[in-house]
Amino acid sequence: MVETLLLRNESKGTSYPMMFEKLIFLVSVVSFVFLNQFLWSSIDVVWYQWLASIGLALIMLILNEFIGRIIQSWRIRN
Repeated sequence: MVETLLLRNESKGTSYPMMFEKLIFLVSVVSFVFLNQFLWSSIDVVWYQWLASIGLALIMLILNEFIGRIIQSWRIRN
């Protein structure tokens, strides 16, 4: 049991799998690079290329956050 700042006794939980989340982040960065090259080669207008790159980056970050929250919910259930 651990005593908190509010003088509550709580048990320690399991550690968060940070290495797994870092690995997922690295996979999303690498996939962004390859998907961005595909987007730039398939789109002819420069403005659309930039908009697609920004949209892809936002989508990758949102997916990364979503996966992190799924990992957290799995940890809570176990």
